[in-house]
Amino acid sequence: MIVSKEMKDRYYVQRLTEQIFLIRERTSADGEPGPDDRIVRSFDVRHDAYMYADSMNNKQKELDEQLGRREQHAL
Repeated sequence: MIVSKEMKDRYYVQRLTEQIFLIRERTSADGEPGPDDRIVRSFDVRHDAYMYADSMNNKQKELDEQLGRREQHAL
């Protein structure tokens, strides 16, 4: 699936319970969170989850810039 670069951040945090936070990868064509988004990792500390998602999004943006991608391919 090809998604435009204008898409929201690829990785996001989903709160599963009071103490479990999932990092998910957006895969939907409209760029919105969906039930089929891949679970990348889980955390029990909210701050750590957001730090990890931010780091992954920054790395993805750097890769896209280095490779000159105008589009990014979601898994």
